Amino acid sequence: MNHILSRPAEAALIGAGSSDQPSCSIDFRLERMSNHDWQISAVSPQARAWVRDELCCPFAQCFNDVIHADALSANSFVKEAHEKGFRTEFVGRNGKDVF
Repeated sequence: MNHILSRPAEAALIGAGSSDQPSCSIDFRLERMSNHDWQISAVSPQARAWVRDELCCPFAQCFNDVIHADALSANSFVKEAHEKGFRTEFVGRNGKDVF
């Protein structure tokens, strides 16, 4: 069964909150690619280093600053990143939010 999520539902799904901060200070960009696929891009050098050091196994040489995940995995990733102090830009159908 396919679900089309509204912008408020998308925000609730990932625990997003809007901010008036400019998007130039973001660490990650979260984009909904389809109903089941999300793309997380490491934008800042600090974010890239954190993903490589903490989340990739030592043998994984193929990280190209992009992670594809389902909605639950994306939510978990964003929550962990926020606990570490990283900022995320959420790109939805109707605009962008920074949280």
